[in-house]
Amino acid sequence: MTTIATTFSRHIRMPRPAYRTFSMPNHVKQFRYFIEHSDWDDKILAYEARVNKICVGIIIASVLFFVPTLVKVCLR
Repeated sequence: MTTIATTFSRHIRMPRPAYRTFSMPNHVKQFRYFIEHSDWDDKILAYEARVNKICVGIIIASVLFFVPTLVKVCLR
């Protein structure tokens, strides 16, 4: 794809002030197609209870990880 554009004043008098732009990579197009045309959001809702348990587990793990640091900061 070639886009014609004038970006700086020194390019105005040039006969062909064009630069080449690149199209999206194929994997981005495939991911976009998947998001637009599949029922991924319904599948996530079907596993909502499991996802919620995983999120709670991640929160608990992060709290346990940061408690020693928080205690040291509060005892200073």
